[in-house]
Order: sequence, then structure tokens, then C-alpha cells
Amino acid sequence: MAPIVLALGLAACGDDSEPAGQPIDPASETTMPPTTPEATVPDPTAPETTAPPTSADPEGYEHPTAADEVVVSVADEGGFMTPEMTFSQLPVLTVTGDARQFTLGPQLAIYPGPLLPNVQVSDIGEDALQGLLALADDQGLLQEREYDAPTNIADAADTVVTIRVDGDTYVHRAYALGIGGGPGESDESGDRADLQGFVEQATALGDMESGAYQADVFLVRSFVVDDLTGFEIEPTIVEWPLAEVDLATASDCAEIPSEEIADTFAEANQLTFFEQAGTTYQLAVKPAFPGVTC
Repeated sequence: MAPIVLALGLAACGDDSEPAGQPIDPASETTMPPTTPEATVPDPTAPETTAPPTSADPEGYEHPTAADEVVVSVADEGGFMTPEMTFSQLPVLTVTGDARQFTLGPQLAIYPGPLLPNVQVSDIGEDALQGLLALADDQGLLQEREYDAPTNIADAADTVVTIRVDGDTYVHRAYALGIGGGPGESDESGDRADLQGFVEQATALGDMESGAYQADVFLVRSFVVDDLTGFEIEPTIVEWPLAEVDLATASDCAEIPSEEIADTFAEANQLTFFEQAGTTYQLAVKPAFPGVTC
């Protein structure tokens, strides 16, 4: 409701019709009573009162505030995938303490696709972050929960939601979330329905202006390729440009500064292989950002 402002007008009345120089009888002069209440002396025995807080100044949820700290993440983990795909898999949503949002942008529906994933970043602001935590609270996710797993679905991924708030960390893991009812449908109920509702709303925060994320570091895992005959499309073999980075030692995970390799990776696709010291390697590559490290 819009505030109502009361205006108090004071009018001064006088009679200036008397001739100049004619004396005025002081006894006939009248004075208007004061229009404001007289001040009263406070009762020292009365209890003090404090105005209650208003909804315009909410307490909010406490959360990590550093740019490299993750407050909320939504990820798919596991399922039937190759080792290269497993390494390259990124969270669907990452929200950091400084209210940035990392998401996966549209992927080209071609094969071979780009070697680098399309990661987008945007500033959602503290209000949106507080709203996201309030949504988690409304869905009952600020507590520990166990989720039943369907037994009629094979090789599906786990949906993993992680929330850090008020000094606690809550991890929710549910197998085959949202796919029990068939393509485009869901038969979830109870706690699983609450978790699915959060995921759907959290990953659709609205039209936020975003841009391509420029990583400082790429994470790389190498896979030796001994046979090049099993590919429907012939791979492209290029010389590995960084002598100081030994791909033989990157079979787990290696960090490479983007300034040294960004152009090479930007020009590569999923069937661009790299040769070093007589060995051919296929690489899985992803950008490093909060929550995504070796």
C-alpha cells in the first residue's frame, strides 16, 4: 500500500483594516490556541519500546561470499558414458558466493562437435541468490534426506544438488530423477518431487544476460589411441604444441594455463587428436571454474 502523507497547514489571520497610528487595546488582543500538542514529560517507569523490523529489511540466508566458493550446484553424475565423456561432464548449474551463475549454453548438434564445452556466466545478484536459497528452503532441502531409487531404470545418472547455507552443507543425490514416467513425463512424488521441482526452477532462473566464460585454466585428461581404424569419421592428427606439458603424465588430470593453449583448443573438435613423441592421444578438456578442479 502506498504511504499516505498528511499535510498540516497553518494559517495566520490578522486584521490590518485599522487606520495607521491608532492604538490597539492590548486587552482586546486574542491569541489562537496552539495547533500542536504540548510536549509531555516521559514516564521514567514506563518500559522502553522498539519498533519491530519491517519486511523491507529481511535477515536473509547466510552463505559463502567468496568468488571461488560454491553456494548452489546442480549436476548429473554417473550413468552409461565413456571415460572421456565422464571427465568432460560439467555441472548444469553453479552459483558462487559473489552471485555469479555458471551454466551450460546451447551445444551444436553436430558430430564431431567442438572440443570445448559452451560455458556461460552471468551476474544474477544477491536478491536472486537469496531467492534460490528460499526456494530450497520451501522445497525442504535445507535438511538431510534420503531418496528412494527406481528399480526399473538402468544406466541412468544421479542428480546431485549441493547447497551451502547458514554454515551447513546439504547434499541431495537421487538416481534417475524425473525420468521414471517416460520421455517428457515424470511420476515423482514426495521428497523426489520436491527435489525435482527445485532443479527445474533453479535451472530456469529467467532471462539473465550472460556471456561466454573465459577460463584462466583448462583441465585436460589424455587417452592413448592405438587404433585409428574404428572411427566412422577419420580423426585429424595434429602435433601437440606444448613441449613442457607431457601428455603421457596427463592420464588423470593436468592443469594448463589457457593463454598457452586456448587457440589450439578453440580450433579443435572431438575428433582432433594430438601426437607427442610418437604417441597419439585423444583429449578430454573442460574449463576450470569454482567447483570444477582436478
